[in-house]
Order: sequence, then structure tokens, then C-alpha cells
Amino acid sequence: MKSRSPLPPAAWWLGAVSFLNDAASEMVLPLLPSLITGAIGAPAATLGAIEGTATALASVLKLLGGWVADRTGKHGALVIGGYTVSNLARPLMALATTAGGVLALRIVDRVGKGLRTAPRDALLAAATPADAQAAAFSVHRALDHAGTILGALVAAYLIHWLGFTSAEVFAWSAIPGVLVVALAVVAVRAANADMPRAKAGVVAAAARVAAARPANEAPPAAPLPGRLYALLALVALSRLGLASEMFLLLFAGRFVPLWAVPLLWAGLHLVKSASSFAAVPLGTRLGAHAMVVLGWTAHAMVFAGFAFAALRWDAIFAASAMATSGGEVTRSMPASEEPYIAVVGLFAAWGLYAGLSEGAEKALVSARSGPESKGTAFGVYHMVAGLMALPASVGFGWLWDAVAPAAAFGAGSLCAAIAVGFLILVG
Repeated sequence: MKSRSPLPPAAWWLGAVSFLNDAASEMVLPLLPSLITGAIGAPAATLGAIEGTATALASVLKLLGGWVADRTGKHGALVIGGYTVSNLARPLMALATTAGGVLALRIVDRVGKGLRTAPRDALLAAATPADAQAAAFSVHRALDHAGTILGALVAAYLIHWLGFTSAEVFAWSAIPGVLVVALAVVAVRAANADMPRAKAGVVAAAARVAAARPANEAPPAAPLPGRLYALLALVALSRLGLASEMFLLLFAGRFVPLWAVPLLWAGLHLVKSASSFAAVPLGTRLGAHAMVVLGWTAHAMVFAGFAFAALRWDAIFAASAMATSGGEVTRSMPASEEPYIAVVGLFAAWGLYAGLSEGAEKALVSARSGPESKGTAFGVYHMVAGLMALPASVGFGWLWDAVAPAAAFGAGSLCAAIAVGFLILVG
């Protein structure tokens, strides 16, 4: 097994920033549905419209953030500014009393995310030696998931044990938010210091080009390699079968008690975090391309498992509903613990898929883009992945309602399987 270069300090600093930012974010996001549909009294369709608009806007702005970073060389400023904007907006949701107010703050939050994501990924790639980039992105993603777990647990503790209201939790999210901005400054300085050692020069090269260019001269657009476009097309196909994870919670809620659903969510992110760390040595040995193949294959197999489970237990529901005695339904589910064990197993398997593929996809994007266009490349990647979430979730929901949950999961599995086949063919 070949050894890789060690991760630079910047990889850990940037990971720490994402860890704290996700903790602050997950103190707020799980409570938004109750705020919008409960305290504000808006219908569920409004919640969907708010989240859909925010997701689409963030996807477009990720491309803009990468493009601006490549043109100006100001990757660090965009990273710090993006984290600052998001962490100013989230605590203000404590004051929101209308759906329009929540939408406006969610848009501001997503503007910050959109502007910082691609420049941050380009900074991480620039500060990390090429043979350690898959590991760096996997570690970064693992810390994301760890922050998600912490934020959800903190919110539950504040509400259940300390009696906080949702608005008070929103306001308290400002505390980790301040730490996020402070750490972002340190992380950017560490990335700038690590670039010479990494010998990648991505951000440094962009800054030198921007500094040498006359102020009134527009820079030429650096073309993205054809191999990157092929990869992005397959990412789009894979994402077409990747609906919002809210559908996994919807599925689980049909078979486990309501109190167990948040525990499944925390457990899912725990597995994602652990599998991201476990994927580091495997990614070093196999490479980013093989890891993406494994990850997308896992996507296809796990969604096929969800489809099989839905078929099996929908049939059990139907049989139980017909098995009446004196006009009373005898059982809605079998006495065995099979459904609960299977749901936990499927959620754990989905967490393994995330650990295998999420960091590897970014490493593959980095490998297939030039040093002068990495910010744009990451921006396009994030935009494609984000925009495909909209038709994926709409189509998934339509199949769920019009046909059956098994059909929705089956279609998602098919999309992933086709993407895997083409990825193997094109190399």
C-alpha cells in the first residue's frame, strides 16, 4: 500500500470551520418546519417553496463564487465573507414572524453558502498535496457530519431539558457563529501558508494572474477540460436519482415510532462521519475514480434495498388492513422486529454510501480540472449537484404519490446504476 502525503494544517482548520458552522446551522434547520407551519401557520407547500428556492439559489451562487474567485484571486475573502453572511442571518430568524421573513433570511443564508463553497474547496485543494486531496475532502466531509450531529443534539438539549423556545435556540446559534467567523480567518491564513508546501499553486496562480492584469482588462475565461464535462454529466445523472434525504425520514416514519426518527437522523450522520474517515486509507489506495464507482454502486444497491423493503411492508400493510375480526383491524405491522432492524440497517448503509462518494467526487473534480480554473470547476460541480436536487425530489415525490414508494426508490437506484456503468466506460 503506497503512503500519501500528510494532511496540511489548513485541511484541519477548514474542517474545524465547517464543523462549527454545521453545528450552528443544525441548531436552526431542524426547527424551521415547526416555525413555518406551526408558529407562523403557513402550509407545508410554503415550507417546500422556501427550501426549494434557497437550494436552487445556493446552487447558482456556488458557480458565481467559483467564477469570481478565479477572476480575482480573492478566495480567502469570499470564504470569510460567506461564513459571516450566513452566521448573521441564522440568529435573526428568532425575530421572523412571517413566511416572507423566513424566506428572506434563508436566501441571505444561502447567498453566504453559495459564495463561499467553491472558493473554500479551491483553497483546500490548493493547500493540499495532490495525493492527499481525496483524504482531505473526506476528512472535511466527516467533520461536516460531526457538526450536524452536535448541532441537532444541542438543539434537542436546549428545548427538552432547558425549556428553550425555538426562537431562543435560533438566537443562541449566534455563539458558535461568532467562533466560525474567527476560525475562518485562521483557516484562510493557514491555507495561504500551506500552498507553497503543497506545490499546487491553484489560488496563488490565480492571484498572480489577477495582480498582473491591467485593471480595465477582462481576464480570458479558462476553459474547463472535456473530461470534466463528461464527469459532470454523470454527476447530474447520479443526482437525478438522489432525492432529498427527507424522503428517507418519511419512509422511516411509516415503520418506526416518531421519537425514533430524530435518532435515526443523528445516527445517519454519525455513520456518514465515521465512514468518511474510514474512506481515507481506502481512497489513498484505490484513487478517487474507483471510490466514486464504489459510492455510486452503493447508492444503487441501498435504494434497491429501500425499494424491496417498501414493497414487502406495503404488502404487509395491505394484508393486515384486510385481516379483520369483528370489523377491527388485528395488526398494522407484524409482531417481529424485522422492520425496525431493516430500517436501521438501510440508514446505516446509506451513511456508508455518503462516506465512500462525497469526498471522492470532489477529489475527482479537482483531478480533472486545470489549476487556473479549479474555483470555476468546483462551482459548476456544486451547481449541477444542487440544481439536480430539484427535479430529483419533485420526480421522487410524484412517483411516491402516483405509483408507490418502491417505484420512487427503484427509479433512483436505476439512475445511479446507469451512471456507474457510464463512469466505468468513460474512465
